[in-house]
Amino acid sequence: TYLTKFYMRKIFFILVFVGCYTAYSQDIKLITGNLQNIDNEPISGATVIVQSIDSVYIGAAVTDDNGLFELKSKGVSIPFLLIFQHISYESKEVKCNTADVGVITMIRSSVLLDEVTIVHRVPLVTVEDGKIEYNVGMMVKDKSISNAYDVIKELPGINEINGQLSLVGASGLTVIINGKPSTMSADQLKSLLKSTSVDRVQKAEVMYSAPPEYHVRGAAVNLILKRSTVNSFQGEVTAGYRNQYFNSGDIGANFRLTTPKYGFDFMYDFGLGKSLTSMDMVSNHTLDDKVHHISQLQRIEGSGQNHNIRAAFDYNISSNSNFDIAYTAAIAPRTISDSYTTGNFQSSNVENVGESQMHNISMHYKSGFGLTLGTDYTYYNSKSNQNLNSVIFPAESVNFSINGGQNIHRYSFFADQHHELPKGWGIGYGLLYNYANDTDFQKYNPVPGNETPGDTNSKLNENTGNLYIRLSKSFSPKTNISLSATGEYYSIGDYDKWSVYPQATFMHMISEKHIFQASLSSDKVYPSYWDMLSSVTYLDGYSEVHGTPGLLPMTNYNASMSYILNQKYVFALFYSRTLDFFSQTAYQSPDRLALIYKTQNIDFSQQYGVNVVVPFKVKKWLNSSLTLAGFSMRQKSSDYYDIPFNRQKFVGMAKLNNTFIVNKNLSFDLNFMYLSPSMQGTYDVDQIIDLSVGGKWTFLKGRAELDVRCNDILNSAAPSTWVDYGGQDYTMGGFLHNRAVVVSFSYKFGGYKAKSHKKVNTSRFRQ
Repeated sequence: TYLTKFYMRKIFFILVFVGCYTAYSQDIKLITGNLQNIDNEPISGATVIVQSIDSVYIGAAVTDDNGLFELKSKGVSIPFLLIFQHISYESKEVKCNTADVGVITMIRSSVLLDEVTIVHRVPLVTVEDGKIEYNVGMMVKDKSISNAYDVIKELPGINEINGQLSLVGASGLTVIINGKPSTMSADQLKSLLKSTSVDRVQKAEVMYSAPPEYHVRGAAVNLILKRSTVNSFQGEVTAGYRNQYFNSGDIGANFRLTTPKYGFDFMYDFGLGKSLTSMDMVSNHTLDDKVHHISQLQRIEGSGQNHNIRAAFDYNISSNSNFDIAYTAAIAPRTISDSYTTGNFQSSNVENVGESQMHNISMHYKSGFGLTLGTDYTYYNSKSNQNLNSVIFPAESVNFSINGGQNIHRYSFFADQHHELPKGWGIGYGLLYNYANDTDFQKYNPVPGNETPGDTNSKLNENTGNLYIRLSKSFSPKTNISLSATGEYYSIGDYDKWSVYPQATFMHMISEKHIFQASLSSDKVYPSYWDMLSSVTYLDGYSEVHGTPGLLPMTNYNASMSYILNQKYVFALFYSRTLDFFSQTAYQSPDRLALIYKTQNIDFSQQYGVNVVVPFKVKKWLNSSLTLAGFSMRQKSSDYYDIPFNRQKFVGMAKLNNTFIVNKNLSFDLNFMYLSPSMQGTYDVDQIIDLSVGGKWTFLKGRAELDVRCNDILNSAAPSTWVDYGGQDYTMGGFLHNRAVVVSFSYKFGGYKAKSHKKVNTSRFRQ
């Protein structure tokens, strides 16, 4: 409404004004700079002491590997003194008139010390502001880890199952870079993280309940990347091959130009491939008190090409403020899907030809006084043409075509402000606004005599506005608590709702070997725009996919408690409850012989259980990790067609990952995962057994890497499902072609250290 938009504008300008005024009116909170020698080489491990102009001690810090330092000092007034000390250099005192002191140069000491050993133990893990921070350099020392994605998998409590990352005790996990919100798909992010050198990762922050200023809810991992201190041009070329019945491949290149002030990077990836999916189905369909036994085999062949492009520019205004702008595109000029279905009820051929393109541009600005601004625009367009030719035995013919398309414009803006207060207190507040315009159409061209649904043409306008406030308190360097609340207004079509999402985190580091954390988080997940339409798509002459107008977003609440022993053993209790949970299920129509797939809301979905992670090593040749989990699942719907349900099941999981290390350049993997039978709605889901092997060889002085692996050796990672509930009786399974051989090669030149990027979220677009 007009009043809602008017008040949101007023609140925004008030927040920005108060944030800017407060930041400029306070004393300096953060002193930053860069320490180098006369050859412009960074000096690491130097002590930096800050004093008032009358030589009163205030605080100290140590420079990192890039010679950078930060001092979170309260009550510092300009001017102030900085004293630099290092065993190999002459001490230096500098009078400073700005918080960003820039580059400081030290001169090597002429005094030589013989037989002196300096021992400084850098902690692997620390706790700060509700985050568990891991020193990546210490963590990967003596391990065959080459990229940022492998760094994340090495963090205690994080697992990879079927290519998806998860955190023990959390329902989901989001990966963010340098604290910036991300909008890329999971596959794009995974590819980019694998091309990011481990040398670029300074530290990793694990959050069981991410603070609202990250603009993600629930668990998250934040990778902090190092800034470049030298001028350089680097690059990487990659190639990949995949055989999963048919062959697929991709090639790509990354280039990055950096200076201490700015960086420019460009990425291009081209993929071309063909896929095969086969599934058999048996349906005992009751119609007019008669059971029809329908058996069929469906074989879907898909082919296409895709282009991924990214260009980005970032500028370091000072050591603690920066600006970046990025353009990302994903273009699939032509995709083809041919589905062949044979059986005792029908014979069908469905051909689908389509194209899609996505363009995204984003900008972020981070100030030196706690203010962060960002904006984002995404354009998405897809078109498809589907032809159905089906014969329903004994002689009924069904033939028609469907033309469909989707056009989306999405805008986003956020502003965040953070202040450090006396006595360990901190306060943050901000806002996020999203607007999306979605236009969809679907037109049917029937053959005379065939009955087909009516054409659909819809337009959705979606508005989401968030305001949040967060309080944090550090009781000591080892204990802190964070509390926040986010108010959200959401509207789409005729539906609108106000909601409040609480978040709380308590963390206590008893010692480096004993860490305890407890968290509460909440989240909302929105359905795809295409799912909310009244359209009908045909899989064959028997199976149909129906849209669901009025589909509601689901709201999730998570609570967890975790104990981390010796920085690696994780013991966790977790509870999750999702209201208005939605998923796609199939239902045998009581009016005709048709199996209808439809995404629907149910009352709730709930899980609670325990999870244990036990890593272990055998000398220097074996690194292993055992994960055990047991949890109870419950789902309830009081309005599911004519068969309401309230089902519960206990599920167990065991996973063992093994890395056999031959030497620092050659290693082999053997991974096994077992998930006991589970459920989803009225579905029963069979057990999952996943066995995979692989090997990685690094050569040419670490510049080249060859990775070869075979996934799902037993062809048993895609489970069969069946329904025998409320008169519904059908089975789907027999997935025949899941085993895959994957080969990837990469070569880095010019000392290349790839930069990770923000991701463009296309989860709600038509796939």
